Amino acid sequence: MQKEPGTPLVELKHISKSFPGVKVLEDISVAFYPGKVHVLLGENGAGKSTIIKIISGICHPDSGEVMIEGKQERFTTIRQSQKLGISVIHQELSVIEDLMVYENVFLGREIRCNGILDKKKMIAETKNLMSGIGIDINPKAYIRELNNGEKQMVEIIRAVSQSSRMVIMDEPTSSLSGYEVDALFAVMKKLIKENVAIIYISHRLKEILEMGDTLTVLRDGNVVGTLPVRDVTEDRMVSMMVGREIQNYYIKPNRKKGSKTVLEVCSLTRKGSFKDVSFHLMEGEILGVSGLVGAGRTEVMRAVFGADPIDGGECRLYGKVYKAKTPKDTIKMGMGLIPEDRRGQGLLLGKNVKENASLASVYANSHKGFMDFEWEKREALNYIKRLRMKTSSEKTVTRNLSGGNQQKVVIAKWLMAKSRILIMDEPTRGIDVNAKAEIYTLMKEFVENGGSIILVSSELPEILGCSNRIMVMREGRVTGFLDESEATEETVMQLASKGTSGEGE
Repeated sequence: MQKEPGTPLVELKHISKSFPGVKVLEDISVAFYPGKVHVLLGENGAGKSTIIKIISGICHPDSGEVMIEGKQERFTTIRQSQKLGISVIHQELSVIEDLMVYENVFLGREIRCNGILDKKKMIAETKNLMSGIGIDINPKAYIRELNNGEKQMVEIIRAVSQSSRMVIMDEPTSSLSGYEVDALFAVMKKLIKENVAIIYISHRLKEILEMGDTLTVLRDGNVVGTLPVRDVTEDRMVSMMVGREIQNYYIKPNRKKGSKTVLEVCSLTRKGSFKDVSFHLMEGEILGVSGLVGAGRTEVMRAVFGADPIDGGECRLYGKVYKAKTPKDTIKMGMGLIPEDRRGQGLLLGKNVKENASLASVYANSHKGFMDFEWEKREALNYIKRLRMKTSSEKTVTRNLSGGNQQKVVIAKWLMAKSRILIMDEPTRGIDVNAKAEIYTLMKEFVENGGSIILVSSELPEILGCSNRIMVMREGRVTGFLDESEATEETVMQLASKGTSGEGE
């Protein structure tokens, strides 16, 4: 155990916690100190999120003590923890879409003058907070108008604006561009100077090495070890986290010669989002799609899937033009979409694992309006086992799963639907390295069995490690294509940041 000076701001002593059928924490003891970045690392379902929920008052431990500056506390509400100076930036966005940016920043602690909301002051304060970290977002913009990266920055601004003594950051960079990550790190350094304690959760190991002071590794609800970040390497972090070394992390499929084209996109245009986008997808390949935040990658894929309308161009599936009015049309044609926002667009959180996994197959496996429940249960159990989901049963409510296991349910949904083309938008966002490796293996198996994948990712190593070809976008246009033999971080970033005059293939 690493020795730290002084009294911990927050200390957990012998904490245990169970949910129905699952023990998530067992005898956890860990201390968090002012002015230090304490990293929590572990696979999805290891217990990290539960620790956060206990510290922030969302849930209560079954046994053990929560100490604040040496004094035992028991939170019954989130507001109580906030009054003690604890703020949380959640992995899953908690901003309110129908409110403006400044309204989200000051939600629950609005500035008033003589009992009347002082909108001008709140707008001015929000503007000052953003300019202080080099972020340009209109305080009066509605949250629904922002991209995921901008929404995440609003979450961050809200948390750091509360004069907190502890800021908990759960995968805060998962939706951020490189520029926004740098802005976040600048904020963290400022907080450290102000003696704020930071709990940092991330699966991006390079970030941990750059910003972390202390590392606690969790596995299956137990503490594997706590040690200084300076004493660890990426390989050691992985082996501590999963209990073994992971070989062949990225797995690229072998492309068959003479493969046929399964999808053609020709001059696809949507005003305000993208223009003249053209590309093709071959049978048995992974086409990576790269670009900076705001490049239009997600918007193009939603249009191809039939989720958003287009103003021009056409799509051809197996040589035939299709005009999908709704996603139901493309699903019937064998296409699936794993969306960037899994909680908002990929799942029905109130439904169980079995019900979510069968969503895309419900019509194909019904007879005269009656669902084949035996098939549903059998297939759900098959994919729970195959994808190694951490769940007590197929009847577990999806909301109660970790983020990584929720993503596995989304993937299971499309595998159960027998999709032949998968559009995967940030499929490993917020997922631990072991689960990532499992998903990469599934992707390889999928395409080598004749399927095809479009992989949209902000992680360049993932794009380079998994893709047979790479399409790069910038500001709603295709700036170039790279074969796996010529693709490097430098060549991709050159196309993403500067672009070229050449479009198409």
